[in-house]
Amino acid sequence: MNEIIAIAGSTWKNVLRLKVVYFLVFCVWVLVTSALNYDVLSLGLHKELLVDASLLLNTIAGVLVIISLTFEIPKELKEGVASTMLSKPLGRTHYLIGKLAGYVIVGIVVCSLIALGSFFIFNVSFSERIGVTMLQSQVMVILSLIPMAALAVLFSIALPEIVAPIVTVLVIWFAYSSSALSHIPIVYGGIIPDLDLFNFKADAVYNTQITWSYVLLVAAWGIIYALFATTLSSMIFSRKDIR
Repeated sequence: MNEIIAIAGSTWKNVLRLKVVYFLVFCVWVLVTSALNYDVLSLGLHKELLVDASLLLNTIAGVLVIISLTFEIPKELKEGVASTMLSKPLGRTHYLIGKLAGYVIVGIVVCSLIALGSFFIFNVSFSERIGVTMLQSQVMVILSLIPMAALAVLFSIALPEIVAPIVTVLVIWFAYSSSALSHIPIVYGGIIPDLDLFNFKADAVYNTQITWSYVLLVAAWGIIYALFATTLSSMIFSRKDIR
């Protein structure tokens, strides 16, 4: 456990020291604020546009954070970082869990900053408090980081360095935007995570009621899927020859 905490702590501290992370957050705030300029083009629906844009951009920011994981793990393995830990019986599993936890923490910080900034912009622009559905929708974006990070870890171990980020992006996009395999539950929502469970953009825009019990159930599903993907990653990693 100490090894996992050490790896996770080192990971999120190193990433959150980068100024580009906060530049990304600032750029998202600017883009969310720019939605206010489209009141005429959106036929007076600029409030809804702002809510939708904040959720979409927050999701994209979260995906970018997770994709960076598919670059870091192969890089560290190639450079021999943490080679001592990888030689221990449970070292490889601890390494993967630590990396996953570290990047989930980074994603939580980044997405929370974006969400808080969006709430502030909404409150100042429309003199309204944020609705419960808006809060729940942003929480769901943050929770989606858990299965996405597990996917990134799996592909970074199972696939070549160049291929892993591309496949991760494609699978995340597919899991969010397509229901072509919805009639095969073992595949879609099983092997391939059903990330659309975390998508409540339309509900936030139109203030549709969402129960907190549903949010908790989806969170539990995301954690269970992450455990499944991480276990699979560990099995593949244990058979991998690292020089």
